[in-house]
Amino acid sequence: MADTSVWSFKDRGKWGSAKWRGNCSGYVIKTLLQYYKPALFVDPAEGSGTSGKVAKEMGVRYVGLDLHKGFNLLKDSLILRVGRPADLIFFHPPYHDMITYSGNMWGSQPHPDDLSRCTSVEEFIEKLRTALMNIYEALEINGVYSVLIGDMRRKGAYYSFQSDIIQIAPGILEGIIIKTQHNCISDSRVYAHNDFIPIMHEYLLNFRKDRFFVGMLDCALKTSHKLVSLSNATWKSVVSWALQKCGGKANLDDLYGVIAQEAQEKMIANPHWQAKVRQVLQKTAINVERGVWALKAA
Repeated sequence: MADTSVWSFKDRGKWGSAKWRGNCSGYVIKTLLQYYKPALFVDPAEGSGTSGKVAKEMGVRYVGLDLHKGFNLLKDSLILRVGRPADLIFFHPPYHDMITYSGNMWGSQPHPDDLSRCTSVEEFIEKLRTALMNIYEALEINGVYSVLIGDMRRKGAYYSFQSDIIQIAPGILEGIIIKTQHNCISDSRVYAHNDFIPIMHEYLLNFRKDRFFVGMLDCALKTSHKLVSLSNATWKSVVSWALQKCGGKANLDDLYGVIAQEAQEKMIANPHWQAKVRQVLQKTAINVERGVWALKAA
């Protein structure tokens, strides 16, 4: 069923690889493509390639990237890699460390920018924020990006990642699809407490790039003050984005210019904001030459 806000696909279909754990049903991709009818469809974390196979079958122009193929969504500019804005972007991140990918599903060693290798939920949310900003920048005006995400229960705590994404994601929330899960490992587990409710659903969150918004930080000047959808953006996210915007390397003056133009007013209202930028650069970037900073290599 895909004509309501609850979707249920009992199998993944003929697309992708069943050996790739966490691989979503190709019917999710097919339904999105049928509904939005994009001229260009992008998946920056395509995993085993389900999105590409569905797009090819449907005759949709497609660009597929992934960390295991050399594209780093946290450090490489998506819009520069794709070459033009996309109409639809599908993003299916790991659900924190529920399934680990680098050093497990692919590669011999864990990758420091693999979202499934985050050491804390806080780190995971921070890196998700950076990824979403990068994705938003690569959208056409009025384009849509869809995020498929599940919740996690860990040591008695319940983490609702969809709630976190709604709080930090740029753009206008267009709708939420509840997708039922099938054939999960938890299906066969027996739990000690009768009141334990297994998680059997995921969320497909759809965000639109509003025509009044300009740039990755959603700066809008429709009212007397700057409106920014990323009201919780951190300096780390902003500096990382600014370096991406400058092609991965920039001198301080260029970085200051980009940030001054599009960062939140409350950030740059502080007369010492440039010192904060330099402090963040010291922790998160490398000084490649005098006054020039670059994103750290993986």
